[in-house]
Amino acid sequence: MSKSEIRRLDNLIAVATRKLAGVQRRETWALPAGEQARMAGHVAVIIGKGTRLKSSPRAERGIDTIWNNAEDRLRAEIAAAQTAKAELIHQAAKAKTEKKSSGWW
Repeated sequence: MSKSEIRRLDNLIAVATRKLAGVQRRETWALPAGEQARMAGHVAVIIGKGTRLKSSPRAERGIDTIWNNAEDRLRAEIAAAQTAKAELIHQAAKAKTEKKSSGWW
């Protein structure tokens, strides 16, 4: 275990947490570029149909799906990073206790 790996995981968790907060507030900066492009396409359909006073339920469902998938993906990413960090800390503690216990004998 190195402190740089734990620091890297802490940074990854912090970035993913900020992105998750952005997704929950429905801010597009938190989405990857591909999802931003799909979102723009759905918004264009909604605007186009809205000018003709028609509804666009498929585009609205598509937007909801994009937000839900992004939120699920970020939650999974945060959980995986936290699990990896806990495993690194556990391994470091185990190695430290083994080193201390073998030093006297």
